[in-house]
Amino acid sequence: MVRLRVAPSWPLSSLRSVSRRSFASSTSATFSEAAAAPLKGAASAPGVVGSAPELSRHLLIHTPHPTATWPSHLHATSPLAKLLQDKWQAQPELAKLGFNFTDGSHGTVAQAWDPTRTKFDEPPADAAVERYSAVIYPDFVELPSFSIDDLPALDKVLAELPAASAALPSATSGDTAPPQRTHIFVCTHRTRDCRCGDIGEPLYDALLHEIKRRKLGGELKSGTDGVRIARVAHIGGHKWAGNALVYRSDGVGDWYGLLRAEDAPKLLDYATSPSSLPWFSRWRGRLGLSADQVRAAYASRPAAEAENRLDEPRHALGDSVELVFKTFEGEERRVSGYEGESVMEVARRHELPSILATCGGHCECATCHVLIPPAASAGGDPPLPEVTDEEDEQLEFAIGATDDSRLACQLPVTKELGEWIAKGGRIQLPRY
Repeated sequence: MVRLRVAPSWPLSSLRSVSRRSFASSTSATFSEAAAAPLKGAASAPGVVGSAPELSRHLLIHTPHPTATWPSHLHATSPLAKLLQDKWQAQPELAKLGFNFTDGSHGTVAQAWDPTRTKFDEPPADAAVERYSAVIYPDFVELPSFSIDDLPALDKVLAELPAASAALPSATSGDTAPPQRTHIFVCTHRTRDCRCGDIGEPLYDALLHEIKRRKLGGELKSGTDGVRIARVAHIGGHKWAGNALVYRSDGVGDWYGLLRAEDAPKLLDYATSPSSLPWFSRWRGRLGLSADQVRAAYASRPAAEAENRLDEPRHALGDSVELVFKTFEGEERRVSGYEGESVMEVARRHELPSILATCGGHCECATCHVLIPPAASAGGDPPLPEVTDEEDEQLEFAIGATDDSRLACQLPVTKELGEWIAKGGRIQLPRY
């Protein structure tokens, strides 16, 4: 690629604009356009919307087992999980009732789980008797004692529950106060998929911090009143990480995906609102609603939300990609990102210096400015989307901007970028 040299009589900003616009790679669509694409058409919903399994209720078994001891498949270490799996497979009528395990109990661990066991293993023959507590959501039906011996009692409880129903999203409801109880479950099941650990754990920490800051509650293992949070094992949909379940005592049970730590305050706003409206751009579904009903609700969402370009759906996550950032002082930082993230999101998740992203990644500031110069060892120019007019405008405000400057929020993490970096290319972080 031919690169222009600055002539003294030319305005630098004008040349920098022409250089970035004319000679940037055009091998892929711009990131901002790709992010907005799912919103075209009134009835078009992004992939995350309607991706939740069609369940009417959810049985969550609260255990004291820390997530560090969870194997990829809990039935390989827990006799109770294995028996429940077999029971669900043998009884098709349970298809609309999901079950899962959390770390939400304050009890003691009778026998530690073994995280090295695989999905092909059977639970240990000498496994200790498991006795936990459980809750059926969104009814908040509590089962104080839940073990293999208690399964007949579970059948009786399920038979006595009223027919499941779910309200369609509505801005108005009969209640003027927030739900008395809200339980939030974040998937952090790293041994099942690293995306759930990398994205889910920071999300959990951010939510817990925000819950405590607002004095709304805390961890589920410390109490059940107010707003409580716990980690949940694999719920499906790794590419939608971070995943969270928000179960409220008013009967609303929403599944969310593509969440990040910075989303914690807004998610908590929705979780505690008197309204039954979900956060549409992160909404996977609702207990009691079919995927078609969820997509229809998304299509008819309030105009203010539909037109909010600052709340566009994120991309689904793909494979892991290693990126190498070089600080202003010359230190190289190797970090893992995922296809579907932006370079900005990766940098912020790993707390790299100089990436503030004060606008949240909406191309409305220059505080995620990076430099990505050509690398001869990597074949020259990095494989990046073309600079948009919006990005070019903001780069005029970037301190120390050059022809190699880009906004990290506009750069998608791709396998091609990872390959370019593996051959010697680097993402340089500015001083400020």
